[in-house]
Amino acid sequence: MDSFKDYLEEQMDLKRPCTIKFKDVQGAVTVIKGHIVKMDEVSGREIIETDAGFVVGMDQIINDRAQENYC
Repeated sequence: MDSFKDYLEEQMDLKRPCTIKFKDVQGAVTVIKGHIVKMDEVSGREIIETDAGFVVGMDQIINDRAQENYC
């Protein structure tokens, strides 16, 4: 997953908008659009934060990079 993490960091550094698809705590698939503004590790868990204030665990993100601007 390190290469995917590098990809997300690149999107953040270049301030590119992304569509982020992830599973929420109930297991439902959620899609949000925005910019990644922060990547961090909290209590041993890697997270990203978007400009809309969403905080998503890296382990929740569904990698759909085949589509343009999908993170």
